[in-house]
Amino acid sequence: MLKGLLVVRKVLRILICPVLCILLMGMLCVAVAETWTTLSTATSCHDTPQSCESADAVGLVLGCTKYIGKRPNYYFLGRMQAAAELWKSGKVRCIIVSGDNREKYYNEPADMEKSLIELGVPKERIVRDHAGLCTYDSVYRAKHIFGADKLIIVSQPAHVSRAVTIANYLDIPAEGINAPLKPITYSAQFRAWIRERGARVSMVYDLLSGRKPTHMGDKLSLPY
Repeated sequence: MLKGLLVVRKVLRILICPVLCILLMGMLCVAVAETWTTLSTATSCHDTPQSCESADAVGLVLGCTKYIGKRPNYYFLGRMQAAAELWKSGKVRCIIVSGDNREKYYNEPADMEKSLIELGVPKERIVRDHAGLCTYDSVYRAKHIFGADKLIIVSQPAHVSRAVTIANYLDIPAEGINAPLKPITYSAQFRAWIRERGARVSMVYDLLSGRKPTHMGDKLSLPY
């Protein structure tokens, strides 16, 4: 019996040590990503367009689904509201709507363009980026495909901080607009918090590896 217990303890030690190492490495990665994002965007993200120092910039609205099931997605509505206010402030000369269009019947840029037109943004000042499959791709393509030299990025606070961090690392002068977010359930907030932590760790990998976006293509001109 005693011998069996000793064997079990030995096995547990062998199993627990790698697990602890993995957990510690994971915690370290999260801490690095959080610190990097916080320090990079301490004074760059604002609640109103009037607080932005930039002028004659390019707006970049990051995509998300318009509906969750049959319900309107408050993330989407908040971004469209903030982007329309940004346009009306005169801080941007055009707006890139960047999102996912990998499936025939799912088109984030088209949904964003339609909503912005309804909110008073001229159609000729909206540019669709159908290859913004993730935040890194959207920011990278804004510079290297569309030639944006200065960005004001629109999304919810945690997301926009990450996007501005990416832009700063890629040598793109950028500020962020914190889109409004209506209250959501605690469970939804927790899931969003977990996703954002993972996304920030992924951001660190993308930046340090210097990876190229999934899709590049020919350079395109922005309206002036």
